[in-house]
Amino acid sequence: MFRATEKRAGERAGRIAQTVLIPTLLVSGLVGVWTVADDGWLRAVAPSHAYGLLAFAALDVVLALVVIVLARLAYVGAFLISMTQVVAMAGDALTFTPTGTLQAAFRAYLLGDTAFVALLVIQLAIAGMTATALALPHGVRHRVHLEQSNHLKSLS
Repeated sequence: MFRATEKRAGERAGRIAQTVLIPTLLVSGLVGVWTVADDGWLRAVAPSHAYGLLAFAALDVVLALVVIVLARLAYVGAFLISMTQVVAMAGDALTFTPTGTLQAAFRAYLLGDTAFVALLVIQLAIAGMTATALALPHGVRHRVHLEQSNHLKSLS
């Protein structure tokens, strides 16, 4: 009985995670593509960063599709990709200096760019959602086992 309850709770949590994560990954991919398409200065001054952003956008779209088939693997991949993108974006804002530009001016440009900030927030949300999706089934199992053991203790 406890295993059936555990399984249903885990499946429900997985469906909720998929329902939220898939559109979020797709939006992230679209924002990344839109940023590269819309920001000519980024393409001109830091083409490798523009290509990197396109690669992240493509990975987001692929992961959105993989979530449907291999949810747990996609959660791990989405978590790792989102955290890598957060680190890369923070590194750009804090340390990257395009040729002929002061670092402080570039940082102000990035942090003033709505698409950059939105993408950073989306990536943090993806990391939070995937970490929760990965941890929730373990938490459900742990809670069911504690309830079972408490019940058995009260019978003695």
